[in-house]
Amino acid sequence: GYAPQFDNWNASYAPNVVAEIAGAIKPERIYILVGHLDDLPSSGVAPGADDNGSGTVTVLEGARALACHSYRNTVRFLNVTGEEQGLFGSDAYATAARQRGDDIRGVLNFDMPGWEGDGIPNPENLDVSYNSFSQWLGELFAQNATTYGTGLVVDAFSCPSLTASDHASFWDQGYPAIIGI
Repeated sequence: GYAPQFDNWNASYAPNVVAEIAGAIKPERIYILVGHLDDLPSSGVAPGADDNGSGTVTVLEGARALACHSYRNTVRFLNVTGEEQGLFGSDAYATAARQRGDDIRGVLNFDMPGWEGDGIPNPENLDVSYNSFSQWLGELFAQNATTYGTGLVVDAFSCPSLTASDHASFWDQGYPAIIGI
């Protein structure tokens, strides 16, 4: 039931893919679920299933699970490109959003949520990192995982130096964002 659109941010890269559920009461308030489509290296064996097929699937599954409901605010699903080359797709998207004056209230970025980890703990948990103006979002995410009995153990913690994924593009534009890995 979505009407996905391509966000052609640079002719040298594949476009970002965007779909949304418009908010019923406050459509100008936007929450984004994002993952990146690309992986490295461009030839030979690449870790695509972890980095970042699992993040892409998280966005798609989120879209599937939320499709039959309406929401107060707009929920946007974003799969970006150019992450491995330097966060290019998310940077272009977040910069354009700031220039448009988008009221982005929170961004959930998933990068390698399917990574098997190092086996400690077993089963692996989801690390959710945030910066100071995103702390509320990271803590709320962890709280909801417990409240709603998902079975997913979430370790939410401040790590503003973790800037090697798409949430950092939104941080750079002053938007609250977290990364789940």
